[in-house]
Amino acid sequence: MSDTPLSDVMTEHAETKTPESYERFLALFRASSIGVVAIGAPAQDADGRFIAGGDLGAGRTTHGDGRPRVLAYADPEAALRNFGPRFNAGLSGEVLLQMAAADPDCEGILVNSAIREISLIISKPTVQSLLTPNITEAPGRRPWWKRR
Repeated sequence: MSDTPLSDVMTEHAETKTPESYERFLALFRASSIGVVAIGAPAQDADGRFIAGGDLGAGRTTHGDGRPRVLAYADPEAALRNFGPRFNAGLSGEVLLQMAAADPDCEGILVNSAIREISLIISKPTVQSLLTPNITEAPGRRPWWKRR
């Protein structure tokens, strides 16, 4: 099994450019740990652990077309080995999607591969559609990340 599953799917999509490969990328992105440039100060809980506070955000880039997007790194451990320290924190892809959706000045997410010098964009409309509950979901069911 590869230690770069998200980057492998990114490579597949860069080569095939099929809707199916992009869908695989999006599904895996949501479930993956993603490297980000953390900006702001995290809060410290009673046990001394650092947690995301109201001032913590993810760095952006305007690479490519000049539109501001969250800067993200696929397969963080492999990215560190292959390209060095470009980020300082990790988040789940799902949380990163929520952050991009909530930021009115953000146009989506730019995801860099850990194995090749390629990147894929997740546009703001795609981010929003991924976070819209499916009609087939059971009514009244809370997402796992929304506590009581």
